[in-house]
Amino acid sequence: HQHQHQHQQQQVFGLIIPGKEVVTNFTPTDPSGTKFALTIPFDVSTSSQNSNKHNPITSISDLVFFLLPNITLPPNSGAMIYWSAAGTSASSSAQTSSFELLGALTPNQPSVILRTGWSTHEPLQNLINNSLSSAGTTTAVVTVNLTFGISLEPLDNVRNTLHNEENNMNDTKNVAQKIACDLFNYLQSFDDTGDASRSGWMTVPTNVFDRWFKRFESKIARDPNFFMKNSN
Repeated sequence: HQHQHQHQQQQVFGLIIPGKEVVTNFTPTDPSGTKFALTIPFDVSTSSQNSNKHNPITSISDLVFFLLPNITLPPNSGAMIYWSAAGTSASSSAQTSSFELLGALTPNQPSVILRTGWSTHEPLQNLINNSLSSAGTTTAVVTVNLTFGISLEPLDNVRNTLHNEENNMNDTKNVAQKIACDLFNYLQSFDDTGDASRSGWMTVPTNVFDRWFKRFESKIARDPNFFMKNSN
């Protein structure tokens, strides 16, 4: 009875996956008690009943990660949660996606909604497709295991990691914006602005995108960051 009580005391974290029961049975994976893991199988079978539905994994856009009631994190610590996927069939079990950060809990944020990004995650899509193709035409259930790993880290590490992730996302947006700017400026160079009646319209050659891309490739070969130097 005492052992059961101790086991219950170890439950610290909760995870809500839409369409599934709340899970709290993360298990410690190292003697220091700072690493925890939980694996959940997902049915990815494309049976006749659900072949027209979204895949149950890739349709999950958000998760909720939280500390259980009356639980507090160690002082100056945060809990970072990661995910990884693995095939379960004989031919796809060797396939595992690398762990990726979902988000973190901090003393000031004991619960958080996490964006998964699974709907556009190519390695995950490939792993699911490979698991399905390796099952062939059998009617057996095809599963992909999602493992969630939690790491208790010093708060500074958590903040730095989250800050870097945010910067990377902003950098990607910035790069896309600059490339779009370069394309727009190139398109504008063809525009005949002399006709006032066509204000707000632009006339460009039909092969303009091919021409722009060739020009873009040659410029990027000379200077990989040329488009980031445009001020507008």
